[in-house]
Formats: sequence, structure tokens, C-alpha cells
Amino acid sequence: MMMQLLHTSWRGAALVALTALAGCAGQATEFHRYTLPLADQRAPEPGVSLPDSAPTVAVSSVRLADYLDGQGVVYQTSDIEVNEAQANLWADSLSAQLTRSLQRTLSGRLKDHRVLGETLAGDRADTGVRVSLSRFQGRYDGMAVLAGQYQLRDAGGNLLTQQPFEIERPLDDDGYPALIRTLSQGWESVGEQIADEITQQEQKAMMTESARARTTPADST
Repeated sequence: MMMQLLHTSWRGAALVALTALAGCAGQATEFHRYTLPLADQRAPEPGVSLPDSAPTVAVSSVRLADYLDGQGVVYQTSDIEVNEAQANLWADSLSAQLTRSLQRTLSGRLKDHRVLGETLAGDRADTGVRVSLSRFQGRYDGMAVLAGQYQLRDAGGNLLTQQPFEIERPLDDDGYPALIRTLSQGWESVGEQIADEITQQEQKAMMTESARARTTPADST
């Protein structure tokens, strides 16, 4: 009736057992639907009091590995096997939730920037943000795991930087609610990394422009 659990920590075993129990024959299945904290709320209105000259950041929809792009929360039962939960589901598209959450984090960290979705930003974006996720799941040893990479591009679409990330955090408790909250915390830290990188790239561009201005001879009349 229940899959044979691997010899793992009690937290990881409890996480796997939750979904296994849901599939036991003769039992009514109770569905649980989850959202990332704050991701189900609208992102703050971007830069309503900012001047027209404020830099604009365009956030593309977060791309997911195929096995993550489903309704069920994903958990990893061994070093090579993953399963999608049948009764513990995302209440909304995971990509949409991650994108909204990322916009909120960037807006909070880059208060003098307009942070918009790629469609709203159009061709006004000074910096474009693209993120792809290869891992966003619970793991058999009681860890929440995130991995992927992000790209920053300038107004002309040229690649400024491409950085990988990998985060592992222990769950504070067993069960899916603890997993969702821990994954959300990890995702917020990714957004903070991206915000810091945007700031560094802007400072680098300013220094480059300043150095170019100093080395360019004045026009003679």
C-alpha cells in the first residue's frame, strides 16, 4: 500500500510518507493546495512616485525544468528519483508564483527602480532578468533544494552576466507546509542575490562610462 521508504532522516521520511499515505486504497484523498508566501498577492505598484529617469528592470517569466512544471509539489526520494505529489498541489502555476515573488523581492531591494514584467516593460528596460530553475523540491534527507541560473541583459539585449545558484536549507518541521515555506525563503535569497548583482552591474557601467569620458579628448574648435 505504501512505497518502501529509504533509510533517511525522520523529516525526509515524513515528507515522503505524506504523499504515499494519500494514495492508500480505500481512503478518501484529501487535497491540499499551496501558494508561496506573498506570491499570491499582487506585486507592489512599480515606482509610482519615481521620476521618468528611474531605471527599469524587466522580469521575464521564470522558466522551469519540465518535471517541475506540474500541479504537484515535487519531492526527491533518492539521489536519482523524484516524484510529483498527487494530493499536495500548487494553487496556481508555479512559474507565475515564482515570477511574482521575484518581482516583489526586487522591488523591495531596488526601491529607486521600476520593476515590471517583461510585457509591461516593453523596450524601456535598462536591465532584463531571466531565471531558469532546474531544482525546486524537497529531498529525502529533510532538505529543501533550489538550483538554476539567472541572466542579466542590458537595454540592447546583450548578456551582462550569467550566474548559477544552488541552495540547500533544512526544514524546520516535517510536512509540506514547512517545505513550502523553506523553499520560499530560499527563493527570496535568490532574488536578493539578483538585486545585488543588478546594483553591481550598474556601478560597473557608471565606472566604465566615467573612465571613457576622462580618456576622450575634448573637441577642439
